[in-house]
Amino acid sequence: MSSKVRFSVSLDPATNQAIEKIAETHKPELSKSYIVEYALVRLLDAMEAKQLTLPLVLEAGRDADC
Repeated sequence: MSSKVRFSVSLDPATNQAIEKIAETHKPELSKSYIVEYALVRLLDAMEAKQLTLPLVLEAGRDADC
């Protein structure tokens, strides 16, 4: 059994399309979940190393409920 925790995230169409393009063009092809986990781990590592500081200003997609 995997020790990973599963959750879902809603993406705006442009973000989803960008992730799909990365996944499809990488050789070997990557899964979208791998790309999102990789990006999240890098963000958390940068936060821990104090390379980024909060509040981190992110541009929300057009459909985001922020």
